[in-house]
Amino acid sequence: MPRHFKLGLNIDNVAEKPPLELAPGWETAEIPIAELLIPKQSDADWEKQLAEIRTWNQPRFVATSHWLWDQQVTGEFAADWSDLERQAQTICRRMAQLADGMVAGVWGNFFPVSDEKSRTKETDKTLRYCEMVSKYAQKFGVLVALEPTANPHTVFPTYKDGIEFVKKLNLPSIRLMADLNYFVEIDEPFEDIQIDPDLCLHVHIQGEKYQPNVGNCTEKILHIFRVLRDMGYERTVSSAHPWTITEGKTFDYRLESAKTLRYLKHLREQVFSE
Repeated sequence: MPRHFKLGLNIDNVAEKPPLELAPGWETAEIPIAELLIPKQSDADWEKQLAEIRTWNQPRFVATSHWLWDQQVTGEFAADWSDLERQAQTICRRMAQLADGMVAGVWGNFFPVSDEKSRTKETDKTLRYCEMVSKYAQKFGVLVALEPTANPHTVFPTYKDGIEFVKKLNLPSIRLMADLNYFVEIDEPFEDIQIDPDLCLHVHIQGEKYQPNVGNCTEKILHIFRVLRDMGYERTVSSAHPWTITEGKTFDYRLESAKTLRYLKHLREQVFSE
């Protein structure tokens, strides 16, 4: 039987989802930069935060999300370049302190296109930004995964556009991540991930708004699991989503995270036994 991909989840909103209440068995974890690595936070405060994170006894950290908070790299409201560079350096350094070989997910909506006349200019600025980020990614031994968001008013709206962009960039530290919901939103074939399997560093899935076991998304998840199996993907499929109550009257993170994990393990076993 071929080696399968790993199942992970996003460790976020820790007030609602205390990390120590996470059900056991998850194979990897993802952590949001804007909430827990906070690049605007002082190094002294970060060291305290890092010490706390290390007490959580989490699955192995492999990825981060929420690269920037409410800033943009391109477009009318682009942030100051020096601030963007400072944040990139800080983020990469703090990721390296969390774990080796971390992948940073970078949302495509950070790269808006004001209008079609400006697309070339804003694409060029995005290339320049990625070259700058790559410098720090290489220095600290991390990888960067650009996330197409199905938004036509961005530099790389579709996953296929993302492939074209990163090939033009031609920097091994910057590749792509795939989010199931963005494929569904524009009916992009999941098989586009297979065009160049080496470019896919991370995958996000969820159910209908909430965790993957909520709503009727089983066939979609089975489909993407088969695509990943067939291309030999061995990295993480991350259950990154808001949560809801599926049992009882109050939210129980241990119960819900256990149910979600059982659901995903069952679908993975089904796909790899076919």
